[in-house]
Amino acid sequence: MKKARRPTLRDSYWLDRPYTPAAPLEGEVDVDVAVSGGGITGVTAALFLAEAGARVAVFERREVATGASGRNGGFLLAGTHEYYVEAVEELTDRYGSEGRRYTAAAWHLALENHRLMTEIMTRYDIDCDYRRSGSYIVAMSRPDRGSHPRPVDRIAESYHLMREDGFDVAVLNREAIRDLLKSPIVEGALRNGFDGEIHPVKYVRGVAEAAKKQGAFVFEHTPILSITRDGLQFLLRTAAGQVRADRVLLGMNAYTPQLDESYEKRIVPNRGQVFTTEPISERLFDGVFYANDGWEYWRQLHDGPNGGGRLLFGGSRNHHIPAERGYHFMRRNGRLIKTYRGYRERPTQAVQTSNDRAFDRTFPGLATLERTHRWGGVMGFSYDSSPFVGETDTPGIYVIAGFTGRGNAYATAAARLMTDRLVGRDGEMEERFTRVRSVFDARRGER
Repeated sequence: MKKARRPTLRDSYWLDRPYTPAAPLEGEVDVDVAVSGGGITGVTAALFLAEAGARVAVFERREVATGASGRNGGFLLAGTHEYYVEAVEELTDRYGSEGRRYTAAAWHLALENHRLMTEIMTRYDIDCDYRRSGSYIVAMSRPDRGSHPRPVDRIAESYHLMREDGFDVAVLNREAIRDLLKSPIVEGALRNGFDGEIHPVKYVRGVAEAAKKQGAFVFEHTPILSITRDGLQFLLRTAAGQVRADRVLLGMNAYTPQLDESYEKRIVPNRGQVFTTEPISERLFDGVFYANDGWEYWRQLHDGPNGGGRLLFGGSRNHHIPAERGYHFMRRNGRLIKTYRGYRERPTQAVQTSNDRAFDRTFPGLATLERTHRWGGVMGFSYDSSPFVGETDTPGIYVIAGFTGRGNAYATAAARLMTDRLVGRDGEMEERFTRVRSVFDARRGER
């Protein structure tokens, strides 16, 4: 008899750990750079700025890493799409003959991002369960709705393009991937040997602590309510204080339109939902996995006995797109009002049921495992799948946002670029971003 699945309301597995937040801002503070957002972008930028000797303060509306940075799968992936060939096609449609070069440069930039993250881990002794086990783009025998009908073809095309562009990839045939995953419905896979995995909350909070030790201020439960120009500086108001800053960095991803309305049509919130199972005392597989064009993803954690651990599984947005995308509206005085308070992280029964079905179909031998944590996280999807990095339409205000589910892939490199620019330092990162300037341009798209 199938074991009853007990419902649970426990939040993100990553956030299910003791934490003492920093005090909120009360009074005034004067800094060189004010950073809005205490996720991976904000705290990394603060660390780099503090290392460079800048006076910097981070303002987080809740607690560090409680947004998307603490609600993702903990994947360190390169690139902007699930299939390399699709990135080439899309960027070629947008930029012509430069599309292939832009794609390769974007992937190489993500590899540099990965290197910078491991450098931070080493320099500041951040224990975040990091492993470089590679990633797998998996072809299913029955592709899900909205997925490419011939994923094996997309894998083969991506493999040849990536090998030509100098990436460490390999193709697994049906027998090899079924032996690895013990799943009856997988047909093949592309393995990227350069990808990895982390505990995202341990990492982001570790970076925040490193930033504080370098002299950065971190204020939690301190949302920025408004930003106005005040002479040569900016004046940022909070509930119990104010900030004077020479420059401002928006590191809020999906929440960017709250402080810069010009990004409302350029960055759209999308909720992703995930669950974890109870730990098992067996190591089934290593690495991180994507299937059905990225609509489904999973990995095994390392928190169980005998080298085993929980299974993390997420996705199914393709079955519930209207409910998982966009802004929230509430009725006030008889009319609908758009509100940013509707970025809802609470998981929904509909998507979680779809995730359960997808997991059980993929791993029928594990279907009886109890689900221990279920959660949602709000991602910022750009209109063209690439992030915005640079100065906004308002001189002195900079943005790093619109990661489209790949914050771990680009936030650290983008933070390094912004640091170099803000402190007036020439650096290698400027050259790397120059190669993809059009793709990552902070001012592109609709205003």
